[in-house]
Amino acid sequence: MKALLGLGFCILLSASASNCQRRADQVTATFGVQAPPQPFPIEGYRGKVFLGLGTKSVKLPEDKRFKSTYGLEVIRVAAESSADRSDLRVGDVIVSMDGSEWQSEQIRLSHSFGKAGAKYRPGESVHFLVLRKGTKPESQLSEHHLILQPYPGTVAESPRSATNEQLRPDLKATRRNYEQLCWDLIRETGYEADCRDLLMRLLRCEEYPDPHRLQLCRYVHRDPFKLETVSREMVKPFLKRTPPGTIALFPLLDHVGRMLDRFPNLGSDEEIKPPTNSALLGFQGGDLEAHLDYVEAVLTAAADWHKKAFAKLNEDEVRFIQQNRNGMLDSYITYRMLSYDGDTARLKASVKIIKLAARLDRKALFEQAKTVSLIVSQQFTSSLLKAASISDINVGVVAQRNSKFGPILIAGKTRTRYQGRHYAAIYELGGDDVYANNQAASVWPSIPSSVIVDFEGDDAYESYAPFSQGCGDFGVGFLVDMKGNDNYIGTRFTQGTGFFGVGALVDETGNDLYRGIEFHQGVGHWGAGLLIDSSGTDRYETNDTSQGVGLPGGCGVLVDGGAEGDSYYCKGKEPTGYGTAGVFEGWGQGQGIGYRPYASGGIGILVDRDGKDRFEAGNFSQGGGYFYAFGLLYNAGNAADTYVGSRYAQGFGCHQAAGAFIEEGGDDSYKTRHAVAQGLAWDEAVALFVEEGGNDRYEGGGFSQGASAMNGWTLFFDRAGKDTYLYTDQARGGGNSYHGGTSLSFFVDAGGQEDNYPSKKNNSITNGGERFIFVDLPGSLDDSLKNSKWKALLKKPLAK
Repeated sequence: MKALLGLGFCILLSASASNCQRRADQVTATFGVQAPPQPFPIEGYRGKVFLGLGTKSVKLPEDKRFKSTYGLEVIRVAAESSADRSDLRVGDVIVSMDGSEWQSEQIRLSHSFGKAGAKYRPGESVHFLVLRKGTKPESQLSEHHLILQPYPGTVAESPRSATNEQLRPDLKATRRNYEQLCWDLIRETGYEADCRDLLMRLLRCEEYPDPHRLQLCRYVHRDPFKLETVSREMVKPFLKRTPPGTIALFPLLDHVGRMLDRFPNLGSDEEIKPPTNSALLGFQGGDLEAHLDYVEAVLTAAADWHKKAFAKLNEDEVRFIQQNRNGMLDSYITYRMLSYDGDTARLKASVKIIKLAARLDRKALFEQAKTVSLIVSQQFTSSLLKAASISDINVGVVAQRNSKFGPILIAGKTRTRYQGRHYAAIYELGGDDVYANNQAASVWPSIPSSVIVDFEGDDAYESYAPFSQGCGDFGVGFLVDMKGNDNYIGTRFTQGTGFFGVGALVDETGNDLYRGIEFHQGVGHWGAGLLIDSSGTDRYETNDTSQGVGLPGGCGVLVDGGAEGDSYYCKGKEPTGYGTAGVFEGWGQGQGIGYRPYASGGIGILVDRDGKDRFEAGNFSQGGGYFYAFGLLYNAGNAADTYVGSRYAQGFGCHQAAGAFIEEGGDDSYKTRHAVAQGLAWDEAVALFVEEGGNDRYEGGGFSQGASAMNGWTLFFDRAGKDTYLYTDQARGGGNSYHGGTSLSFFVDAGGQEDNYPSKKNNSITNGGERFIFVDLPGSLDDSLKNSKWKALLKKPLAK
């Protein structure tokens, strides 16, 4: 795939002896095993090189000035890269690198930059011999020296950043039962030195983070055994069941804020601190004028937080971002890896946006959001409804006010169409209404916070304008619909999204339909987006990058709480970059995404509490992370669910990222339209797949069902049930040509029932090529660990 043939080549070189020993001490402290001193006795690690050259192989003319018969024509030069800071141009032909002679069209510069111990590091130079077409009949031959640049923004922080033990000392002693089994088998197979080496490589990946790297993502990437514990912490608040009309945004926003900025103590039940302006808490009621006074006071307090959140961005810079963001999003949709964009002006504008984003005060932004949540709380809305019932509510307008930060409206039970005018707050008491305005989206700079509370009716929220329908667009936007079968139709960044903001869409009851094209349904980008639907049989339909997606600097959450069966669909717009016929891109359904190589990714979460559900998506979907991001799909129900994915689906990590997929039970079906699904890690990534129980059916393809390669670490667990595995061999170990070293694929099927495998056997333990360990247990994992009962399955020594 074009997005995976990176322009940002990784250098995996060790640190100096002291730093090597420090990493060894970290491995020992974190994993309870002794790490060898100085596993790579080579020069110091300086981070990853961003070469930034897009090339194609070409046949060279005969020329006595060089010996190569093939060369590389430059077709792209990425902004901020090593090539960008040289005088290389599109159209130049590289005929050699540091005196090399190329006699085949199979030229891979990445092979020179990718392995541990390779020559090239940031700060060093590389020498290219280049042909450039000129006015003379013969092309000019010149020498070009490139000073190798690191990944953008990765040199400011010292390698001595916070360790996992420092980030979460409360989790140091937390151990899942399978961790002990894994280490016992790693020692039994003789993989221990290689696995310690692999963990050090993961630690080293996180030594030079860019400004958008999230602590939570760093933590799980460095320790795959903490993936399940952290995942369950992340979803805990979203699993709480509440009666209709009682969803409290305040604690959920606080939880999401901690995931983004205050990762320590994420799982604690500590009391959530109120906003700084605590005088706004505990609304005491009164007539409608008193309610309007309170709304205005909250909007004013929120505006103070908004000012702090954007204090380091001036008006011109905000306008620049707004004018160029759709170009950046288009570039991502087309290329996935921004450095592949051949539109130089657009790429440079995208990079400028990324740099400006680092100035956002995200903590102040969340304080603004928590403040605004007070005027959509049950306490306030119930009081408002009671106060309004004294008046005639069968009219269009019950009460209204023009505040400094936008109009406030209390509307009656007539059927109303909203268009044109943008509101800071609408309280709709009833009627089958049509919303075609900003639909609870902030409007820079006049309306920093916007809310809609619709009490009842079968409503239609429809807009072709992006950044609406509960969207925090450089601010805060909350849409709460309490009752009715509602339709939500949008195009881009709608339905609970945040772009430099915090947005939420909460639908309490009804059978609802959500439709969009891209960036929908719980997407956070330098902020947060939440879509929470409490009940009903719901349909979520979109094409790309939707349904619980965290882009750089953001957290996106989609939660469906109904016991009825729901349908999720995310594909159908873009063909796969791999060129596979009939396969689409997806990038959704619990997906964290980074802008490789410019900005680390965010946190994407999809939670379904119950019901017989169907999930269908294209490539890169259903619990996965891409480029220093983390994605999670968590299904808490015991009904029979169906998952249909494509390449990279159902619990995966790709390019220094982490992904997790957890299913609590039911006779579930897992399918892929091509391959690469159901627990896999690729390129310095980690992944977790957990199936708690049920008679499950896995339809895989090549590199599926517990697979890893290129320094990946995968944990696959099916804890109970009579399961069927099809179309691939379980526990796959791929090659490691990118970086050298090894990977680890750990596969466990427990419970003791007779499972069906293409080639593996029940009640057996095997291992082999490129470091895989396959385990099928005759009982539960806990029972097998008692007195090391699993050793009885070792009828013959495992391969070393």
